[in-house]
Amino acid sequence: MSYTPSANDLIAISPMLILCGVALLSLVVQFLIPKEEDPKPIWILSLLGILGAMYALYHTTTSPGYGKFFGSQVSLSPLTVWLSAIYLLAGLITLLIAPPFLSQHKTLFPEFFPLLLFCLSGMMFLTSGYDFIVIFVGLEILSLSLYVMIGMARSSVSSLESAMKYFLLGSFSSGFMLLGIAFLYGGSGTTNLDGALRGLFLKGYESNFSKLGFGLFLVGVSFKAALVPFHSWTPDVYEGSQTPITGFMASAGKASALGLIIVLFNHVPLGAIGESWKILMGVIALVSMTWGNIVALKQENIKRMLAYSSISHAGYIVAGIVAGAGLEALYYLFSYSLLNLAAFAIISYLEQGKHEVTVEGISHLSGEHPLTALSLSIVFLSFAGFPPLIGFWTKLFLLQKIAESDLLFNRILLFGAVANSCVAFYYYMKITIQSYMKQETGAVAGVRDLPSMPTLGFLAFLLSVFFAAGWLFFQPGALL
Repeated sequence: MSYTPSANDLIAISPMLILCGVALLSLVVQFLIPKEEDPKPIWILSLLGILGAMYALYHTTTSPGYGKFFGSQVSLSPLTVWLSAIYLLAGLITLLIAPPFLSQHKTLFPEFFPLLLFCLSGMMFLTSGYDFIVIFVGLEILSLSLYVMIGMARSSVSSLESAMKYFLLGSFSSGFMLLGIAFLYGGSGTTNLDGALRGLFLKGYESNFSKLGFGLFLVGVSFKAALVPFHSWTPDVYEGSQTPITGFMASAGKASALGLIIVLFNHVPLGAIGESWKILMGVIALVSMTWGNIVALKQENIKRMLAYSSISHAGYIVAGIVAGAGLEALYYLFSYSLLNLAAFAIISYLEQGKHEVTVEGISHLSGEHPLTALSLSIVFLSFAGFPPLIGFWTKLFLLQKIAESDLLFNRILLFGAVANSCVAFYYYMKITIQSYMKQETGAVAGVRDLPSMPTLGFLAFLLSVFFAAGWLFFQPGALL
């Protein structure tokens, strides 16, 4: 095997190279800009970097095309390309909407932009890696960038607490994953994705090494995806982080962890042992969707409500993955990421760096800020699966795929998902009820001096159109 990368190898990872190169360049450029100046040049550079990575990602589908590169260390497939597209789109939207809100908190540091780009490159390596070492390196690039981004509000105790909690628990989860990789290597003699997972079917003690390793690795991935019982960090970190950062973490960050689960279970060999792993993850998915929805019922802070909601949505997606709904799970992941970005962008707008957005606080929002109330209602009704919004179709496609199976366990997952969707409908509807059916004006709704933000308004309009009619022209078959 040649250790000199070919031109095709470099082109295959060109989106990541562009992101990392622009991030390093922006670190240099920031020292050339006086501290009192607006970091607009770095913002423009970062925007060009993400757009360039998008073009490079599109180009890789034809040249060099799908396949394995760097000696089967990196894989390009329709699945990995679409996952990368989700991260880049989430990063682009975050770059467009985050700076004004971070400025309100006086936390728009120049380092935010390279950290965002490094984070995106880590996500892409995480799901494009065909070797557990590459996957782990991508995870650490992603995690370290997020730790710093969450703690950038150095004057906020809650932000620092969130960063410390996420860092400590994230370090433990990384340790589980690394130990799992070591056991997988011990059981199979390779860290290659297919080779290491084939060790699950070996005879004797080698298989025990592989089983233990895969179990430990799934513990780490479940932490990143905020699945029960590895979810305890989620509500505190979501609430304490700056809202635009929370939106990025809840969309692209969660998409990368769940995307890795899709990739892993695409490579778990078929057979009785493979089914046992799917049943294990299915039980975790069922508990996650149930616990997340039940606890979300009593949340007053909307960010905490979305945190527990994210736990339940992760459960829906994992239930679809283990039931064989890979394509539908990817479609759900794409739509859910956009919904999260829209929800946290609107919350950021309502906060204005001063307020905590609660359910009571948005009472009579429609009377004071009708367009904002309409956008918020569309997002939360879509979360609830209200027809004909896109959230309804994502759940319908996913549940239809699960229903096609004759396995008893998949039927249990189907029943659990439908029942939990009914529970979730209650707390999602509270947002619309408070906005449109309450006469008393809440603390947040009563703020009269909300500024005009054309960029946010335009993005909200585009996303609202997509949530309302996107299913007409964009369905799971369009993804792969």
